[in-house]
Amino acid sequence: MKPGLLDYLVCPACQAKLDLTVTRRDAQEIVEGSLVCRGCGQGYPIVRAVPRLLAARLAADKQKTADAFSWQWQHFTEMHDEYEEQFLDWIDPIGPDFFKDKLVLDAGCGIGRHAYFAARYGARDVIAMDLSDAVETAFRNLGALPHAHVIQADILAPPFRRAPGQGQFDFIYSIGVLHHLPDPESGFRSLVGCLRPGGTIFGWVYGHENNALVLRLIDPFRRRITTRLPPPLLRTIAFPLAVIMHGLVKTVYRPLRGTAAVRRLPAYAYLLSVGDFNFRQNYNIVFDHLVAPTAFYVKREEFEAWFQRAGLEAVELSWRNQNSWRGRGRLPTIPSRFPIPSPLAGEGRGRGCRG
Repeated sequence: MKPGLLDYLVCPACQAKLDLTVTRRDAQEIVEGSLVCRGCGQGYPIVRAVPRLLAARLAADKQKTADAFSWQWQHFTEMHDEYEEQFLDWIDPIGPDFFKDKLVLDAGCGIGRHAYFAARYGARDVIAMDLSDAVETAFRNLGALPHAHVIQADILAPPFRRAPGQGQFDFIYSIGVLHHLPDPESGFRSLVGCLRPGGTIFGWVYGHENNALVLRLIDPFRRRITTRLPPPLLRTIAFPLAVIMHGLVKTVYRPLRGTAAVRRLPAYAYLLSVGDFNFRQNYNIVFDHLVAPTAFYVKREEFEAWFQRAGLEAVELSWRNQNSWRGRGRLPTIPSRFPIPSPLAGEGRGRGCRG
């Protein structure tokens, strides 16, 4: 933990300021120590240079999700060359120049691969946040960058100032995370509460549209079988499925790229998008689809409604690979007539997203 990170943090339980105690330091990095709330007295340890700003005990569904992704992102840890192009495609039409001098939050950072590029694009500071022990890998990838920080925290209880309309962040993005929350829209509203007036939020979620094969076959298989398996066993099961997928991509889809014939193949836009990935990357993709305890597939109108109900302006939605949705919006600089609800208001709205 870099000392400057403390300027952005408050107690996730009561929003009071935190006091820092350092027990071990390595140059400018606080490796071990604690953060103690001035209000409620709750303590949060700093372990292996990462502040652990979590409740003492997570709800069962959150813990199951954290455990699943903790295992994944401590075994699939590589930073592949294709990740930068993929990141820019995810956040399109936002480009590298957009990050300049901004305070950025990566909500659900995984191994920190997106935050790495956000920091390189000139962000003033990037905070990479994840619920899981993926933060261990994220710190290894980000710790050496002077303007990148890693914290372990919950999107539904973020440890940042959250007075209505008075957040801190210029830009918040969440890629492939909201649809794994028990209530995706509550997570989205929680992040909107962390934006400063005029700040931008971006989200990418699984789409309901054009995902009939996933909804009828893969998702039931995930819910009924694979999420009940220990991750090491699931990794073994995912391997032959990854071999089949990788083989189809390399021998069928990629050779037909740019032809009319490829458009007649199922999920062609998505499978072409991973056509240049190596086997390890596609293996990770297969594992990722099977490990998540919770996954919602969101219809366009529901995704758009998240932005509308949050009072955001300049909202733009777009397809990605014809099977998922990108969305971004801006918090008005003048307070809206429709205040942003608290993260717990309207509980369960997001549960209508699953197909």
